[in-house]
Amino acid sequence: MRRALVLGLLAALIVVFAGAARSARADATGPAIKPFVVYGVYTREQRSLLVSMGYDIGEAAWPDHVELFATQADADALAIRGYRVAPQVRTDDFPPADSKYHNYKEMVRYVKAIAAAHPSTVHLFSLGESYEGRDLIGARVSDDATDNLSEPGVFYVGQHHAREHLTVEVVLSLLKMFAESANPAVQQLVQTRQIYIVPSLNPDGAEFDLTNDSYHYWRKNRQPTNLPNVYGTDQNRNYDYKWGCCGGSSSDPHSEVYRGPSPFSTPEDSRLAEFVVAHPNITTGISYHSYADLILYPYGYTYDDIPSDMRRIDHKAFVKIGAEMSRTTGYTAQQSSDLYITDGDWNDWMYGAQHRYPFTIELSGNGFYPPDEFIKGEAKRNHAAALYVATIADCPTAVVGRNCG
Repeated sequence: MRRALVLGLLAALIVVFAGAARSARADATGPAIKPFVVYGVYTREQRSLLVSMGYDIGEAAWPDHVELFATQADADALAIRGYRVAPQVRTDDFPPADSKYHNYKEMVRYVKAIAAAHPSTVHLFSLGESYEGRDLIGARVSDDATDNLSEPGVFYVGQHHAREHLTVEVVLSLLKMFAESANPAVQQLVQTRQIYIVPSLNPDGAEFDLTNDSYHYWRKNRQPTNLPNVYGTDQNRNYDYKWGCCGGSSSDPHSEVYRGPSPFSTPEDSRLAEFVVAHPNITTGISYHSYADLILYPYGYTYDDIPSDMRRIDHKAFVKIGAEMSRTTGYTAQQSSDLYITDGDWNDWMYGAQHRYPFTIELSGNGFYPPDEFIKGEAKRNHAAALYVATIADCPTAVVGRNCG
């Protein structure tokens, strides 16, 4: 009875509140974003409703609740609408000075140091600059001195979302593994693949998240909107495939899932897209997020397993590859929309617009700020899956018996 009442209330809210502008969210001077718990949320449809209303509910799908990251005013407004909202008391936050995490400058130094130590196989490149002018640094790992587009490429990227600092550490660990491993299987990949690694796609937001010795649960980039003192676009809602189509993002600049005024309005996503388009050899890749213990494959914009814009053989390949990645990581593999509907995200663009074979990995951590002792184990946990994706880059559908070419 209680669940039916909640479902009925949520359905009624679709008409009244979907798309409605809400109170101002945190910006450079505004109210702080805090963690809350929203109880009585059981299904992907209920999670998708909250997203369509512009709420940032995090990435984990608990059986009976979700986590909300919002201002106190927004949490109060949601409670008034009939939701049971409670403060989330976190015990897993780490201090900004934690030496095992890398801020932007430390990350750049680390990438350059790996390249300097392995000049024959690690080659620096740049996607371009972020909105605030930071270099979107990357490293190509290959025994080719110049970029060889005749070899299969694989692309690894971290930190679409600013507060997901653990993703940077995992991607940096992949760089170190590919550069330094004595494992013959890894060395064979370096000799036969072009391995492209971008540790942080959102350095502006990441640096803002670390200001004033306090974490701010900041998600978006730091690009100004058309409203005064309101900043940021969700970089994983700004890609042009099915942009804004399906209730998986918001047109409200206050929202944590604001998709921007137009597709690729963020320089960060635009530069990444230009790089991928210029590298047709990139057949697959992983975008790292946190935290939900999930492996997600397209599509996010629809609940349909095989919509008209997906080949049946590709769906079979996604399921098979996801199952192997699940076996080595222990994460659950599923279609992206089984978490909740998203539109304009990296996964959908990579497959729908570019016909590549992407995956999003939601790391573990039980929060956005796990202690630095967590880094080493979580990074190692992801190595086998990353190696597997690089291994199948020559023909992803071969895993289900469909040869390429």
